[in-house]
Amino acid sequence: MSSKVSVIIPCYNQAQYLDDALSSVLNQTYANWECIIVNDGSTDNTEEIANKWCELDSRFKYVYKKNGGLSSARNAGLSKVNGKYIQFLDADDLIKPNKFVQQLKDLEFAQVSVSDYFSFVDGHIDKPAEHKYLSPVFTKLNYKKEIIWDWEYRKSFPPHCVLFQRKLLDKYHLKFNEALLNHEDWEFWVKLFYYSESLICHDEVLSLYRVRQGSMSTDFIAMRKGFLNAAEILRNFFKEERNDMLYKLSKEKYKEIYNKTRIPVIKKIKSKFYTKLAHFYRKYVKSN
Repeated sequence: MSSKVSVIIPCYNQAQYLDDALSSVLNQTYANWECIIVNDGSTDNTEEIANKWCELDSRFKYVYKKNGGLSSARNAGLSKVNGKYIQFLDADDLIKPNKFVQQLKDLEFAQVSVSDYFSFVDGHIDKPAEHKYLSPVFTKLNYKKEIIWDWEYRKSFPPHCVLFQRKLLDKYHLKFNEALLNHEDWEFWVKLFYYSESLICHDEVLSLYRVRQGSMSTDFIAMRKGFLNAAEILRNFFKEERNDMLYKLSKEKYKEIYNKTRIPVIKKIKSKFYTKLAHFYRKYVKSN
């Protein structure tokens, strides 16, 4: 296996952003890469754009599959990779030209490298988005604990921050959990970090995260449910692994998620109730 980097780009009806994402791969100063574009059953012109890039450069490869969701698309891409290193990139995000060069230096000493990132407003690549920045920095000694306990409330990163050795996937049969509707990336990173022997956090901004209207989930209850489901899966995973420390930590994480989201859910329910009550009062009581 060569030192090739395999890039996986899942795309579902994001053709308007795909050119930018693929350009950021083409512009890499490290030339030994392949880029697998996974069309997850798009109904827009994703196929047309993907084929254009495949004709432009043979390092781009196109895969079509029936729509199955983000995890399914990433797993389909993983089944096609030939490289020694894995890079995920969502179709609406970008990577800087020196990303592979810089992080491959990290991977001479570690199995996983995590870069810093910049969140920008859609259409204005230099304009910072009003988006909560969470640190992608983990400590060398405690990163396996921190990815569990700190995720989403204290630390986080978009998937394209990470470059890692493919052998971790092959040895431990890792893939994305297609049963999770969200937080599948967290579940995947926890297991990847757990099986890795070493990690380096790269303090240079090498990943650009696009924040666009409608891209963030507004279904709070669904996101909460996915987060709790992922935490439960991890709790069972560490129980099977007989890792008491991480099992207990994942149990505590589940409690933290539940406690942090319980009050907002109650407030949301109360808000809907009082809104309906006020409407009833205006319509039937006050009018009479």
